[in-house]
Amino acid sequence: MTQPVLCEGADLCQEIARSADNSFVRTYQGNPPSRLIFETDSFALIADMSPLVVGHLLLLPKIHYMSFSALIPDHLHELERFMSGLVPYYSATFGEPLVLEHGSASESDSNACVTHAHWHLVPVDGAEVDALIRLDDLTCAELTGMAELGGPSWRNRPYYYTSYAGEHHVYEPSPASKRQYLRSVLGRVLSIDEPEWDYALVVRKDYLRETMNRVRLWFP
Repeated sequence: MTQPVLCEGADLCQEIARSADNSFVRTYQGNPPSRLIFETDSFALIADMSPLVVGHLLLLPKIHYMSFSALIPDHLHELERFMSGLVPYYSATFGEPLVLEHGSASESDSNACVTHAHWHLVPVDGAEVDALIRLDDLTCAELTGMAELGGPSWRNRPYYYTSYAGEHHVYEPSPASKRQYLRSVLGRVLSIDEPEWDYALVVRKDYLRETMNRVRLWFP
């Protein structure tokens, strides 16, 4: 069984713990006061702070894991329940979700921009994303489902994960991959100029606020 640690230290951890000192609070200055959409004992669903499109959400564990590959052996059934409940709401509001993850192996992973595991959910055609990744000649494995992501093949190593329309793929990063590689691929699909997909360069506050307005319909 994976041994997680208490969620503290990384900025996302501080935000989950309701700290008043985190990047979201400093960036949005109370408008909106929170980006939390829904939470369970183990997971939190939030809006991406620098969304690439309206409907760009993050799903993350409340316990500190570096990747979903590490957490799935401990939380698979809760994750499956969460996603089965979420996807119908998401699809009706934004469109079919593409799930993306840059799984990290350690804080020193040279390709990683991730210090706390999270899945991106975006209303983007996953087939287009996978086609662009394949053009970069990354080694690809097709999975039978999210449960297989938690197998020993992908634990304790970096990876890129995509899930769309019942298809699941894992790719091995190359040394030349950008630190925000998956955001860069989304940028190409969404016709966002290089390097404006970088979360540190363009925040797109209007996208986050529109996202939060739309998800309020999920909880009348």
